[in-house]
Amino acid sequence: MLDGLAQAYKTPLTAILAASAGLSEIGKLSPTQADLVALIDEQARTLSELTTRLLVTARLDAREAQIDVRPVGVEPIIDDTVAGLRTRLAGRKVVINLEDDSQALCCDRQLIMMLLTQYIDNACKYSTAGTPITIHVAYANSAVIFSVHNFGPVIPLVERDCIFDHYSLPSSLANRTGSAGFGLSVAKRIASVHGGYVWVTSDEAMGTTFFAAIPSTPQQRS
Repeated sequence: MLDGLAQAYKTPLTAILAASAGLSEIGKLSPTQADLVALIDEQARTLSELTTRLLVTARLDAREAQIDVRPVGVEPIIDDTVAGLRTRLAGRKVVINLEDDSQALCCDRQLIMMLLTQYIDNACKYSTAGTPITIHVAYANSAVIFSVHNFGPVIPLVERDCIFDHYSLPSSLANRTGSAGFGLSVAKRIASVHGGYVWVTSDEAMGTTFFAAIPSTPQQRS
């Protein structure tokens, strides 16, 4: 059902994005009109991203996703993910720490970028204004450990086990955004199909950090 709905949404969203781009190219818009066109474009892109996540969720859950595993550089993955979020990250301080900028990883590049996008997007939504978002990559036990850290509301210990479940959103975050709460379940599934896993730590002093451990060599599992 999710797959069918997501596919049905793609066509009108593509038309809306094409129309907003056409209006922008015409020019001669008043400032108010230009702002409205920009809003239409921004929200349509957001809906398109959510639709893509729905498609991935449905296909991963149905074991139908084709995983394109090949060696890719970790640094380009981080750079391209951050570049794709430049509008959302505007005005925010982003710190990137790579223990080894030459490290490669055998993975599905697009899926790992989707996982990181979800983590960074969450950090944007829930971080305290003026505090940095830190993206860190470490290596341990033949795995690449991605993490995204921010300071914001603490996720209670009792809610950390279920935060990666479908449509689950901690009570501490529920009133901060209109999120549907399925994005982190996609991150969990993406890590799982690579043979990896995800977890989160959170406390008032140290902030909140989402982790994803992805084996350096292919270990796909259902």
